[in-house]
Amino acid sequence: MKTFAGTLILALTLFASSSARAANNPLELVLCEDRVTFTTLTNISMAIVLRNIGKTNLSPFRLLEDLSVVVDGHEYKRDPNRSLLYSGLRWVQPKVGWHERISLSDFVVPPILLSSGRHTIALRDDGAESNAQTIFIEPQK
Repeated sequence: MKTFAGTLILALTLFASSSARAANNPLELVLCEDRVTFTTLTNISMAIVLRNIGKTNLSPFRLLEDLSVVVDGHEYKRDPNRSLLYSGLRWVQPKVGWHERISLSDFVVPPILLSSGRHTIALRDDGAESNAQTIFIEPQK
């Protein structure tokens, strides 16, 4: 009985801390791409909105640098060998959304995982995850 109670308390503590972290996160990620069919792996880019729902300015460069992509449930970090080219906003002010595009080729996603067919894509930051979008990769002829 003590083991069950201890496990229950641990589970409740972890749930409360993860809920508090999500509630305090100043960033909201939204994938908003209308295009769902792609013909090659090299042209998969998606429109995103990064919303600052916090009370302080956020660095757009840092936000882009820290993003990872979730493909079919597996998370992939940004490719360290690819330069992050950014020359836009200096800050994302509180209560402001910022539109940008990301390319899957900027992340270390094994090409074999992006075979033809249906795939689910999402973005993740330390404390935020975007909505998931389904894309289709057409077979190469």
